Amino acid sequence: MSSSPGAAWGTELPRGQHLIRFLAGRPEFVGVGPATARRMWDAFGESLHDILAEGSVERLTKVLPRTQAEIVCDAWRNQRAVTEAVAFFDRHGIGIRYARKAVELWGDEAIAKLQENPYRLLTLCAWREVDQAAMRLGVRLDDRRRQVGAVEAALYERLDGKHTVTSLEKLVRHACTLLGATPADAERAVTIAVDDGAAIPCPGGYQPAGAAYAERFIETRIRAALADDGQARDLLASRPTPVAMSTFLERYNSLASQRLTSEQADAVTMALNHRFAILVGGAGVGKTTTLRAINEAAEQFGFHVHQLALAGRAAQRVADATGRAARTIASWLWDASKGRAGTGAHTLVVVDEASMLDLPTLYRILFHLHEDARLLLVGDVAQLAPIGYGLTLHRLVSSPRIPRVELTRIMRADEATGIPAVSRAVREGRLPELPTYRDGRTGCSVVGCGPESVIDEIERIRDDLRDEEVQVVGATYAGPAGIDAINTYFHRYNAHGRLRLARFAEGDPVIWTKNDHERGLWNGTMGHVLVVKEDRLTVRLDGRTFDLLAADLSGRIDLAYAISTHKAQGSQWGTIIVPLSSSRLFDRALLYTALTRAERRVVLVGDLGHLHRVVTQQPSSLARDVALAV
Repeated sequence: MSSSPGAAWGTELPRGQHLIRFLAGRPEFVGVGPATARRMWDAFGESLHDILAEGSVERLTKVLPRTQAEIVCDAWRNQRAVTEAVAFFDRHGIGIRYARKAVELWGDEAIAKLQENPYRLLTLCAWREVDQAAMRLGVRLDDRRRQVGAVEAALYERLDGKHTVTSLEKLVRHACTLLGATPADAERAVTIAVDDGAAIPCPGGYQPAGAAYAERFIETRIRAALADDGQARDLLASRPTPVAMSTFLERYNSLASQRLTSEQADAVTMALNHRFAILVGGAGVGKTTTLRAINEAAEQFGFHVHQLALAGRAAQRVADATGRAARTIASWLWDASKGRAGTGAHTLVVVDEASMLDLPTLYRILFHLHEDARLLLVGDVAQLAPIGYGLTLHRLVSSPRIPRVELTRIMRADEATGIPAVSRAVREGRLPELPTYRDGRTGCSVVGCGPESVIDEIERIRDDLRDEEVQVVGATYAGPAGIDAINTYFHRYNAHGRLRLARFAEGDPVIWTKNDHERGLWNGTMGHVLVVKEDRLTVRLDGRTFDLLAADLSGRIDLAYAISTHKAQGSQWGTIIVPLSSSRLFDRALLYTALTRAERRVVLVGDLGHLHRVVTQQPSSLARDVALAV
């Protein structure tokens, strides 16, 4: 069945026995399968449609438990709103794919909200489509709503480019284009947008309201945490005394196989003494070792620690390294939103790989974190910036007000492979001489070839290392050496003569790409296909087995012979193969991150001429315009 009710049922919800299929086939009707839907039809017949339309919970309780009857009535009301929105969108030339999102935002009032101001749709779709719909709804070219909408659209497009701030010059120029107006008219539109609260002035320009609010909230929370560091009674009471901390460190070092450096010891003390702090350092400097000591110190002094990472595999790596539980940020936020996170004065939340924290995610963490809890961000600012908009760790680390420890001494046992040395050189903008890969060579090596030969070379390397853990980590999805082409090639090779469902065959490595609270699966969780049947897959993900229907596959799971560097961040594999790309997306931060994912071996494959540009140019993330400052 189509995911759009409008596409499946026209502009009205179904009647008659079509209701059975509709109720049983939509996930919104929780607990209603074919048998329950048939029982409802048998009890009420043709009047079932009217009972649902009236929201008559009492009548439904004849065949359903009250709680389920309430859920079914709520879901029907929501479906009716979506169906009406589909009809409205279709009449006014707006893509009906946005109807469900509009109802999620505005509920039953979606149509009224859009009739009042069509430019509210800019939160969902692009200016041209919205502006054309507004004209059909009778909005004039000089309408105030249109002027404000154009400024908002310009700010949103900059947000799509990861910027939270836009200069007046850029904003006026963009608004001119959207409005078809003079610079003077566009500047007046900016003034009107400011008056309406749609554009927020800040140092360096203007911000969309949401981004401005998120940055100010983060700044306020961090400043409050820093101001309270020396004053709050509960913080002072929970803070270990200098003597107690010194005693702990002496005992820890006497028992540990490797003593903490002075930097690492400072980081342990900092994490427990401050409500907000940052621990940074490059690859191999002992961040994980330090986290292990922080966990032990926290437990010694009565703290409850939440260890978080963006992806499931990254969280598992933290858990394995520290010997303590770790989870994804998404799963923690889900529990926090339900009041189940359990934070207070004796709570320490540690976020690993924090360079990937975008503005909305850090906002949500701080929003759900109790004001008396401690937050430690751990990361490497030379690694990838967030996929989403804004810069957080990269900006906060430069603040002299925020407690910070930078680890600099190389500790990693794999120094002998040469990977840490190459990683450090790339981090500093230098390209060392790299040998050509042959015969299973460990360390960092290269294979020079054109784009059309990259997949053949990857196959040769994989054959060389048939019994080892190998992961291809790429920069882009498109092109002859892109992630999609690599996944398609190796899937076809693996699937030869086997039963396939959609794009999957037994043995294919896969990655989950959506947060799924019901299944407890999070974006970035990896695994492989166990069994393929005509209508379902059995997959192993995060150590658990799942049966997935064909309808579950679209947009939720993908092949993982090759994955993006963003998906790989926080995880490690024995061997990493990096297809080189001419794309501007392939920058120093991306290469450095890919290098640091390898434990024994990394092979760079492709046009070696790209390497000099990639290493010597500044990472693109440093060009993001943001206003976050503490």
